[in-house]
Amino acid sequence: MPEREPKNIAAVFAQPFLASFLGLAAVRVWMQSNYFGSYAQSDAGIFTIVNQLFYGLAMLIGACVAFKRPSAKNGNTAIAWTGCVLMTLSTVFLVANADMHTTWAFFAACVIGGIGGAFGGATWIAAYVRLGMRQAIMYGFLSLALGSVGGLALSFMSPSNASITSMFMPAISLLCWQQAMRAPVHGGVAAGEEPAPQPLYDREPRKTSALFLAGFAMFGLALGISRGFPMGEPVELGIAGRITHQLGVVAIALFVVWWTCVQKKRLSFIFLWRIEIALVACGMLMLSVLPGQAAPYAIAIINIADTLMLGVMWVVLQDVSRHTTANALSVYGFAWAARVLGRDVGRMAILALGATGIASAAANVVIGIMVFALAMSMALLLSDSLPQTRKLFAPDKEATSKASSTKPGASPTPEAQTHDSFESAHTAQPAATAGPEAKPIDAWLREEYGLSKREAEVAALIAQGRSKTYIAEHLVVSENTVRTHAKNAYAKLGVHSNQELIDIARANQEHKGN
Repeated sequence: MPEREPKNIAAVFAQPFLASFLGLAAVRVWMQSNYFGSYAQSDAGIFTIVNQLFYGLAMLIGACVAFKRPSAKNGNTAIAWTGCVLMTLSTVFLVANADMHTTWAFFAACVIGGIGGAFGGATWIAAYVRLGMRQAIMYGFLSLALGSVGGLALSFMSPSNASITSMFMPAISLLCWQQAMRAPVHGGVAAGEEPAPQPLYDREPRKTSALFLAGFAMFGLALGISRGFPMGEPVELGIAGRITHQLGVVAIALFVVWWTCVQKKRLSFIFLWRIEIALVACGMLMLSVLPGQAAPYAIAIINIADTLMLGVMWVVLQDVSRHTTANALSVYGFAWAARVLGRDVGRMAILALGATGIASAAANVVIGIMVFALAMSMALLLSDSLPQTRKLFAPDKEATSKASSTKPGASPTPEAQTHDSFESAHTAQPAATAGPEAKPIDAWLREEYGLSKREAEVAALIAQGRSKTYIAEHLVVSENTVRTHAKNAYAKLGVHSNQELIDIARANQEHKGN
């Protein structure tokens, strides 16, 4: 039987090694220092452009290899060690270049850093696909917040001290990854094992993948142009700009964790993408209406969107990887390459325009290009019909029941026997209260405890492990109405939690069985 899921975040952190998933933050701290000059400015100029090019190409090539060939038995370990070595070596060359100012050290730092960063990020894919949806959201966005705090600290260090500090990050990431892979995550996934794929997205039309990749690329294009607006050179970020950028990310990331993992609300991809769009649109409006002094703040706001996109894409791709038989490395690799290469194309374009002087003379034209790219990403991704076979972040149990309901008489699929790893403990209970048993429990609750018809219906569905969102949709009522009926039912039953309600339902089933 799958291990029961802790009911709160504190209990999750108390589990052996689970907090080690925050080691993903070490990779981001390293990238901020080695790719973007610790965000003391919008980026590190030509250094960022070159290493991001190799970063994107490495992700693309790796995705193609993973798509054609299954993962080797020790492939994850090889990726982790390769990333650690290359990332550390790149920082060594970066420090050496600061002293020697030689072309070969600069080029080596760019190339090795780009490739090493791709391996360093890919290291954590194997760890996160072991997690359930809510766990992945919690650790993914907490890592994003932690990385922003670390990045903010680095931005106040001297470049040499920041580089030396970042040199420890790859090793910290590797140690945390090794611990994370040994963690016995919930949902029946033992230490070191990966969950069986749930191939719901294998039936998804190919155009869905194309739309997502194009949307990520177009959004990245707008972000890349903004980094060097208007003349192609990096924009200096003062103390206020750095704080706005990094603490803005922290605030949004913590809100997502609170909404999803504390309040247990359903997370929506469209909701996250609207936040992204709003941030970039706000930044571009400031660039066009309030040029000059407001530029650093505008870039800081756009940088929030760029950084937040890491968390959004990370949890989206984790969710997709858990529900397809495709290699997770290819899922992440193609999407990440679209984002990084799209952004790099925009960055190179604004640099080239700035060198000719066109960007300065036609700043509004450049903003128009950014708006066009942003509008295209909106048109491609802000759709309730994507994906078609399963909503992103939908609990597995609910998504499966909807999928199977279209095929009367079909035998249960493997994914129908799984549950979301961070849902409340009732999702892992035996199926004695599900399906045809709901009506007897409904009637029994009304007869024994005096529940109204609607209160009994809500209580019976809760006992099946249904979310409040599902119950509201199923009964065609609002979630507030569901909460009211649940509160009244709890009072009449004398219980205070879903688990106590499930125990009552289970006791009824056992009594009937005897």
